Amino acid sequence: MEASGTSRRRDGDAIAIPGDYQHRALLEGSSIQRYWHQSKLELLDWFFTPEPNDTIVDVGCGSGVFANQLASYGADVLAIDGNADAIDYGRETFARDRLEFRLGLLDELDLPENSFDRATCLEVVEHVYPEQVRALLRQLRRILRPGGLLLLTTPNYHGLWPLVEWASDRFAATARMDADQHVTHFSRAMLRAFLTEAGFEIQSLRTYCTLSPFVAALSWRAARRLDRIEHRIDWPFGNLLAAVARNPGPAAPSL
Repeated sequence: MEASGTSRRRDGDAIAIPGDYQHRALLEGSSIQRYWHQSKLELLDWFFTPEPNDTIVDVGCGSGVFANQLASYGADVLAIDGNADAIDYGRETFARDRLEFRLGLLDELDLPENSFDRATCLEVVEHVYPEQVRALLRQLRRILRPGGLLLLTTPNYHGLWPLVEWASDRFAATARMDADQHVTHFSRAMLRAFLTEAGFEIQSLRTYCTLSPFVAALSWRAARRLDRIEHRIDWPFGNLLAAVARNPGPAAPSL
């Protein structure tokens, strides 16, 4: 799972995550869980709409729910995850043309340079150490074509998220997050710095999924109305950060 010293590396969480976890949360979880996972899918209509025939890599695809949604837009999607159970579940559940599931971590797969129009990485970077995040972002920039776009989301630890995580770890019947899953805690400024350091140009960086998932526990309709308001207002205390970043092209040669 992790090594000691400066070259710490994580290739999975400290607890086993079932392969069907994300799909089951979307379909069978509590109202809050279902709304939370539905909000991720709706990023594609609101924040990051694929074009038909785009080539897209979804890094940390989990059960394959988001990758399947990407493919529904007519894109060619490669879904990658280090959890063999999740890859098996995705292959069995979302078998369709133009969607491939592949086991492994991005830095193990040696994907060709400039081979994708888009990349998505949803709630992955908090699961690995900072140097792994830096390496991941460098790899993503390498495999994206010039002008290619990256969608990256992660919890906002300068918002309400630490309270949500604390309460979930103590009272909810979900897998423990702090330390067992989440080892790098991003703020807006930290995420901006990591993306810029990797050579990306940030097109948008904002929060989403603030209060609406919790309102869904009382009324899904009221949550939808609140969600539309949250789309218009970038709350600094929002639970999740969502960034869209562009690969400007090859890095300038060092002098």
